[in-house]
Amino acid sequence: MTNKLPKGITQRGDKFRVSVQVQGARKTSTCGSLTEAIAVAEKLRLGIIDNAIDASSVWSVGTAWGAFVDHRVANSPATSTNPKKFNWYGKMILEFFGPNRSLDEVNSVLIAGFFDFLNQEKKYSASVVNYLGTLLYQMQLHASQRGHMRTTPTRMQSKRLTKGRVRFLSDREELRVMEWFRNTGREVFGDLVAFYIDTGMRKTEALRLRFDDVDLKTGRITIWETKTNEPRTVKMTVRVKLILQGLYLQRSRDTQLVFEHIPERKLYRVWQHMREEIGFGDDSQFVIHMMRHTCCTRLLGAGVDIRSVMQWMGHKNIEMTQRYAHFIPSKLDDAASALDQLATVSNRR
Repeated sequence: MTNKLPKGITQRGDKFRVSVQVQGARKTSTCGSLTEAIAVAEKLRLGIIDNAIDASSVWSVGTAWGAFVDHRVANSPATSTNPKKFNWYGKMILEFFGPNRSLDEVNSVLIAGFFDFLNQEKKYSASVVNYLGTLLYQMQLHASQRGHMRTTPTRMQSKRLTKGRVRFLSDREELRVMEWFRNTGREVFGDLVAFYIDTGMRKTEALRLRFDDVDLKTGRITIWETKTNEPRTVKMTVRVKLILQGLYLQRSRDTQLVFEHIPERKLYRVWQHMREEIGFGDDSQFVIHMMRHTCCTRLLGAGVDIRSVMQWMGHKNIEMTQRYAHFIPSKLDDAASALDQLATVSNRR
């Protein structure tokens, strides 16, 4: 005599069929074991599982990540030219969760552990932590919408972005950075850092820049693939023009990308090495993106009007540029002059 199966579960060969009524709607699933079927039936009744998907259809984390990246690359012009940009993020996610783990096991407890790992052990910046959290959620959502995840996609909490000090490179710090690149024979990386400082481009904007986007005659550079999907044009400084002329002369016939000779991961490694050796190893804000802050502060400090700076930097709105407004000298000079005048009048009395 066989044991009676729990209500809503029937056996079909070596599989177990789950069929339960939830708020007038029938939910079904097929599982590989009785234990799994009992758990799935309970989750269906509680509404924890939204989809009646067979266990065999659930993707592993590795499969889900691969499918998600393929989808992003195929449907996003901004990333299609450089799918390798996802490699590092994928490595972080796959190493923590394991490529063979079922997506159904990626729950809130594991995701909270991932958040703590990124913050406490890796000590990553808020932007890196939050982007990894976004990619993790989008990967789950992509699988769920295509019937390859039975549990509800879970968001990772966000790391609070600081609105404190805007870290930028001082003139003296720039000299130290460039001197290190020269003394270690890494001038090509120094040229890229100088390019970042004088153009204000985002890291990926420069690495995706093509020779077709550079006009040496007019001294203009057009950035077509931007974060805001709004192309913009910047004028070359003398230093940038010399760098680009040199790269143009050295390029091979098949070279399309201006900085094709600098792999992104190697750029990170060299930057970290430089940062440690010149004494900024403990400065978490001493990052490549700091070059963009440096450009913006120097433009405003030179008296360029804020709307022109907004267009140069490719900021989506004026509020983003106003974060740097305290670098505009004229306002502070006027305020100091006003105080001096009031003090003079007061002393005469």
